[in-house]
Amino acid sequence: MSAVQDTADRILDAASELFASRGYAATTTRAISEKAGVNEVTLFRRFDNKIGVLKALGERFRSRQAGHAAAAAPDSESVRETLMRLARMEIASTAESGALAIRLAFDARSVPEIAELLGDAVPANLEGLAEFMAEHQASGELRSDLDPKVMAEAFFALTSSYVMYRITMGVLPMALDIETDEGIEQLFDVFWSGAAAKEEQA
Repeated sequence: MSAVQDTADRILDAASELFASRGYAATTTRAISEKAGVNEVTLFRRFDNKIGVLKALGERFRSRQAGHAAAAAPDSESVRETLMRLARMEIASTAESGALAIRLAFDARSVPEIAELLGDAVPANLEGLAEFMAEHQASGELRSDLDPKVMAEAFFALTSSYVMYRITMGVLPMALDIETDEGIEQLFDVFWSGAAAKEEQA
């Protein structure tokens, strides 16, 4: 990782933590810079302003969402392998940034720039995964009698929404090894047992 990228990541990590704990409006660029261990001028050079930091966090969110990643799934993966990988990614991303996402969702009611940033992010994530589901329904790998959007909703309910629930109810941190945790596999199997075509379950 380059020094420039490392600095940018430190700024974004600091902003994520501060936005989650203080809220967007109450967090200054000076506070972000101090927490990141950089000069405030460095933040301005890299992101222009606080809105630029917020937009960069939004891009980071999108890059870690299943609905956006599904379109780039390699042909060598089975639908089950792809969805399992996406489930791990959703859980890992939400465990890392879920508190921020919850805070931003509340702040969006009173801060126009947050409302604009969130905009169609959640619907687009859902739509992207629903399109993936529809493609694999057409190929016979997933049940064709279910609405692909319902399957996508069920997927998120057992991944990111599950983690959000734990954050909201105060039962984090989760002791998870995202790569091997048996609990994640069990959550995914609940989804897969309802979504897979019978031949795929065998």
